[in-house]
Amino acid sequence: MTSFSQRNPQAFGLAITLAGVMFFVPDALVMRLIGGDMLVVSVWRGLLAGSVFLLANLILAPQSMPTRGEWVDRKALLIIAANALGGLSWCSAMQHTSAANALLVLSVAPFLAAILSYLFLRERIDRATALAIALVFAGVLVIASGSLGHGRLLGDAFALMNALTIATHYTTLRTTGSRNMLPQLAVGAMLGGVLSVPFADFAPVTTTQEALIFLSGAVILPCTAGLLMLGPRYLPAPEVTMITLLEVILGPLLVWAVIGEDPGQMTLIGGAVIVVTIAVHTLRRLTQIESPA
Repeated sequence: MTSFSQRNPQAFGLAITLAGVMFFVPDALVMRLIGGDMLVVSVWRGLLAGSVFLLANLILAPQSMPTRGEWVDRKALLIIAANALGGLSWCSAMQHTSAANALLVLSVAPFLAAILSYLFLRERIDRATALAIALVFAGVLVIASGSLGHGRLLGDAFALMNALTIATHYTTLRTTGSRNMLPQLAVGAMLGGVLSVPFADFAPVTTTQEALIFLSGAVILPCTAGLLMLGPRYLPAPEVTMITLLEVILGPLLVWAVIGEDPGQMTLIGGAVIVVTIAVHTLRRLTQIESPA
């Protein structure tokens, strides 16, 4: 694998990022199949994923574990807080809204990251990106309008909160250089699980539910996070955004096809606005990268 990444780093990055996205596509469906209280799922997802992250780091790169000071500096605390709130808000979104709404609202994360980068890193937002941000949030408003009267608005808000935590995570990672932040990611995941405990309604689960919870927390979430931390190192950000768009499209379609969860007309309209905007904006950025002025 090392020789592949050295011979053709872009192809390696493409393969790793695509694999990460494909791991995440069935996540919403798995959570729907688990059923019950999603905050119970949040507890076990967080504890399982965090344990896998820490174990992987200790086995594969024990020398990269943080020093005492690196556990509690500002960047570490931001990563921990973002991932703790991210796990809690994602499962809350899946509890209170449709899978399609949760995933489509989640897709605003790159644009929230652009806003955070402008506010805190002084990175300029060009006119095309500003227009894309406006259109994406217009799509979110359309989705939210369809949730009024259907009990989904709270879930949409949790999904937007989750997008903000993801944006915070990646904006912070832009400032950490080559520093290994996987241990802090692990602590954040486990903290999110612990924070979910007071709100979770624990009930007996079947063997099938136990297996699906293990699949979600110990396989899907760690593999997705690990691959999506590695792959983008070899690809331009617009290309990563284009690939991750697949999860926004395929995830809701998979849920719809398997269990018949209809996203609703306004979600389809708002989702179309979001998907088309991201696709056009990303293609424009890729064109600029391939043909610099």
